[in-house]
Amino acid sequence: MHPSYDDIIARIDTEPLWFDEHAVPRYCAFEPNRSANIFTSEIALIEISCQECAQRFRVAFSGMNFGHMNIMTLAEGIKEKLIFIEPPRHNLKTCAAGSATSCEPIRVLEYWRRPPRGDHTSWTRDPSLEIDLRS
Repeated sequence: MHPSYDDIIARIDTEPLWFDEHAVPRYCAFEPNRSANIFTSEIALIEISCQECAQRFRVAFSGMNFGHMNIMTLAEGIKEKLIFIEPPRHNLKTCAAGSATSCEPIRVLEYWRRPPRGDHTSWTRDPSLEIDLRS
């Protein structure tokens, strides 16, 4: 379960546009350079929904989330539809599980990669991996 950032969210009049790999709310447009993992060579912005209340979120997903699997790249995980993400902590009044649940991955909105070594600013978007993740 992710920590609550309701103290931040409550002070801002708009909803977060997306959440980083630590479920920190972000209010700027998604960019791969804004990853919480500065060393990642792959990152995706994925739309998910809470299994309990069906609230939708846009979340960043990188090696920070995926590295524990050590069996494939993020691109391979997307192709195989093996994406498992906990939703950001959200409203306990409307969601009985209170984010202590998993989510349903819906689709990859953006997928980016860069060389693992060398120029860490040259991201390349790959629309072929921006796919529906529902079975």
